[in-house]
Amino acid sequence: MAYTRLIVLVMVFEVLLTAVVGLGIYFGFSIFPYAQSPATTTGAAVQTVGFNATIPLYMPSLTDLRIPYTYLQVGAQAWGIPAFLASAAVIGLQSFVRGMYLGGLKGWALNRKTVSLIACGRRYFGGMIAWSIFQSVIGSLIFFLAAAFFPIGLILMIALLFYSLTPYLMVLQEITFSEALAKAPRMFRRYFGTLLPLALLAMLCTLVISLSRSLTPPWGYAVPLLAYACIGTLLIGELMRQLTIKLTLDGDQVLNLPFGEVRARRMVNAIIVLLVPVLVSAGSFAASGRHLSVFEFGSKKQLEGISYNSNFSDVFYASEQKYTAYEWQTRDYSIVLRLPDLSNERKPDELRGIADITWQVNEEIRTVHGNSTHIDVKPIMHKSRLVYRLVQETANNGSFYYSSMSGSASILPGGELPREPLSIQIMVSGDGNHTFVMQYPTRFDISQVFRVSDDGRYLIPGTSQINPMDFHAYWFTAEQSTENLFELLAAKNKTNSIATIDSAYLALACAMQEGDGRMVVNLLEMMRQAGISVKAPDWDSLTWTDNLQGRYKGASMQKTLELLTKAGVQDGYEAKELLDQSDEKISVYQVEVPFPDGMLPITYKKSKVDGKLLTVNVMD
Repeated sequence: MAYTRLIVLVMVFEVLLTAVVGLGIYFGFSIFPYAQSPATTTGAAVQTVGFNATIPLYMPSLTDLRIPYTYLQVGAQAWGIPAFLASAAVIGLQSFVRGMYLGGLKGWALNRKTVSLIACGRRYFGGMIAWSIFQSVIGSLIFFLAAAFFPIGLILMIALLFYSLTPYLMVLQEITFSEALAKAPRMFRRYFGTLLPLALLAMLCTLVISLSRSLTPPWGYAVPLLAYACIGTLLIGELMRQLTIKLTLDGDQVLNLPFGEVRARRMVNAIIVLLVPVLVSAGSFAASGRHLSVFEFGSKKQLEGISYNSNFSDVFYASEQKYTAYEWQTRDYSIVLRLPDLSNERKPDELRGIADITWQVNEEIRTVHGNSTHIDVKPIMHKSRLVYRLVQETANNGSFYYSSMSGSASILPGGELPREPLSIQIMVSGDGNHTFVMQYPTRFDISQVFRVSDDGRYLIPGTSQINPMDFHAYWFTAEQSTENLFELLAAKNKTNSIATIDSAYLALACAMQEGDGRMVVNLLEMMRQAGISVKAPDWDSLTWTDNLQGRYKGASMQKTLELLTKAGVQDGYEAKELLDQSDEKISVYQVEVPFPDGMLPITYKKSKVDGKLLTVNVMD
């Protein structure tokens, strides 16, 4: 039963640490030395890949196996007073628990006795916290020196190994931290050959256990938690037993614990055994981030939404990847979340909460035909839960908005089975009227795609150079209007340009389709300066905007989005050659831009000799 008590002790600390790490992500503080490792998982996707062979020291910990304590996506590390206080509290608690663990392990490994763990914690707390501080300081020094000059960091890392027996000597010989620290290097050199086989066995065991981290949630957390607590305790117990034998043979004294054996009642023993599955379940629950739901209170509101994404559209290729346009979708998208009143001048620094979103997730659909299996990827509607911490950021014009780029946002594991691990980013406009959620594969870098309008009101994603159709943006607002839609497109077009003038007519068609008079005027002027003959109404940008956007008046949102999608797809505009106007040297084409009230033609001429654009006639 002494062995089971130690396993439960390890699991209690690991589960508690799991819950605290989740709280750190939600409230914005990091925990040293347990800085969160990102978990690449969503739904049924694996948590991490690869394996890790290590030696358990002092007390088994999931960090030894490089297994994250949470499935939540980790944002930037947040250091400050809250992080310092939380880290100090965790280090203090860890030192006390480590004293309990090694003291209890000493009684079990040496005499098969069950001793008071609380008494052990009090007795060894001072030495253990001194070792924790020493280890943290040296570890930080190694990190910074290794970053500056790796060989120095490596030398210090090896030197630290010579002091690794310090906590064991404090417990086995009942000596102070300074005495154990002075004695540890000599003991390490003397017993290295004896302890090497045990170290190799430990590395083999941890290698096998670490393979379980590739299991789907929650097993990628639960299996190594239980397995490493059991096997790690056996390995550390054997290490202390061998150290006791060697110290005794060398004439060094190994003192018994100064307190007697504790005999627990059968009911207590039964509760301890039952705690094992309870802790596994509690740890899995905390690793998923669902324990953060206790901080959800107050009323929420539901917002309807639409979806849009960039793609390898015709204008994207024609502009040499400098012009982004969107493909739009309307489905029963919605989000339920709690937002404070952001209409006042005094705004909170952060927004945090849990949202329920209805959206699409790409899943693999397997169909078996005889001996063959056909795999197809289809978007499936799902309801998911998102946990987020949005940090106030400043837009280009000085306005405020909230974003998870400097905070965090995660999909809580649920019923969805995505084709690959997914990540999200969330953005809320400064006035709280617009909420955007971007869904994308975890393996992609979002920093080059995530863009916000100059006024901080809209999310205007760029086009990824790799699989842009896998980046899906969802736009939720209380009342969607064409005015907001055109404002977003105009903000997006401020980042667009064209690299070659010979395909400018295609960018012109997109700008007209999107009702952006400023972009239309700029493109027409650019063509004139390039020597192209341009025939178009002599309007300023405001007149162009009013004319083009006015053509959508009375159209439904569904119809408007269908027409706007023409700009963001391939073959959206078919160029028809006017054979009766073409000759041997010049080809004449016409592109029709569709609007609810009819077509607007763009007629252009290109040289058959060098492909140069010669003339452009708009609305002629």
